[in-house]
Amino acid sequence: MKIRPSLKLYFFISVVFLGSVMAIGFSFLSVNYYIDGLDRGINSTMFDLAKTTNVEDGQPQTIANFGIAKRWQDTPKIIQQRFKSPPTKEGELQKIKDQSNIFALPKNVFFVVLYKTSQGEPIYISKVFLEKDISLKVKKSKPKNRLVWALIVAIIAISLFAFFLRMIMQKIAKPVESLKDWAKSLDQKTVQNSPPDFNYNELNVLASLIQSSLISVHQSLEREQRFLSYASHELRTPIAVVRSSVDLLQRLNEKQPVTEKQQQTLERIQRASLTMSNLTDTFLWLSRNDDLAIAPELVKIDEVIHQACNDLSYLLAAKDVEIKIECQAASVNVVALACHIVLNNLIRNAYQHTQKGYVHINQQGSRVTITNSNAKDDAVKQLPSTNHTSNTNPPSSAFGYGYGLGLELSEKIIEHHNWFYEKSDSQGCYQVIVDFGSEKSNPTD
Repeated sequence: MKIRPSLKLYFFISVVFLGSVMAIGFSFLSVNYYIDGLDRGINSTMFDLAKTTNVEDGQPQTIANFGIAKRWQDTPKIIQQRFKSPPTKEGELQKIKDQSNIFALPKNVFFVVLYKTSQGEPIYISKVFLEKDISLKVKKSKPKNRLVWALIVAIIAISLFAFFLRMIMQKIAKPVESLKDWAKSLDQKTVQNSPPDFNYNELNVLASLIQSSLISVHQSLEREQRFLSYASHELRTPIAVVRSSVDLLQRLNEKQPVTEKQQQTLERIQRASLTMSNLTDTFLWLSRNDDLAIAPELVKIDEVIHQACNDLSYLLAAKDVEIKIECQAASVNVVALACHIVLNNLIRNAYQHTQKGYVHINQQGSRVTITNSNAKDDAVKQLPSTNHTSNTNPPSSAFGYGYGLGLELSEKIIEHHNWFYEKSDSQGCYQVIVDFGSEKSNPTD
């Protein structure tokens, strides 16, 4: 099962990460500004010493641990060792520090700067901070690991930031969760009610859009259902008139025979009326509400199959199709109209989409298996069958071989009654299985 990312979690992690990066960046920037400020202070002190102190060649002075010399060779030896050459640019502070990494405090720091007197003579001012000198001053105090404390403070700050961010997100996410629950609870009865207030204008606008969209969808479905229902009811009467008129003509023909062409015309009218009657029953069924209760009754399923095959046999005219029907006497307790529609549509689908091959219908108890193929099968040829042959092969069906509209309509009815249903397609052989006495199994994850 694919784990979908959470927008709330994504937003939380993104903001915490962005806040942490900004905090760390500003921390480094603050440290850099702090150190730069110290360097500027030392440089300013060195400048004042250079302007107020008089030194001679070979006579360097030390004032407040600042070394002042007129010549480079008079500066402290440690300065000459650290700085390989004297500074050449006036007023530019030169600094060298002994530091293991950027997070550790420097152990030793060395400063030197060049200034010139009003007569243009150079003066070198130097300052040395050694770890041993600093340790002597602070040895009485307990040493502190500043990096550990900095990390602790950073963790506390990030935790507080995440805590307040979570509180803010909960305040924002609660109305969003309410909107989601409200949208899930909408149905045909409650969709007309005014949406609740979700505190934020954007969420209220979104709720109105959801409501208007659902209302539009429900109205479209209602119009379609009304159309199917009205059309089905209205068509039943003219179709019944056509069928009864055809039956009357057939009886009149027994007394006064008509020409072969007239007989073929009557048969086409009869087949068309049968097709319209089946489709009308199907559409009427689909237009009904799901909660419409229709009492089941005992239906002789074998008789329904034989009747459907006989009524639909005209679909096999002018086709080289082998039919094999295997049925056994059996009755099932189902809604008669639904069972009749499903079997008629499945058999019609097999007959209509088989141009040259075979159709095999097998019924055992409540289970019906319908197999059709557009390829001859030797095993089927050896079985007793009813052949419909012709020297003229009609063109292929415009709908393609296998499954068509009748199958789709039947599947909706089967799903409504939760009957067992299975279809397969293997090397041009199409098969559907429906069991009117067994419910489909729900696969477990």
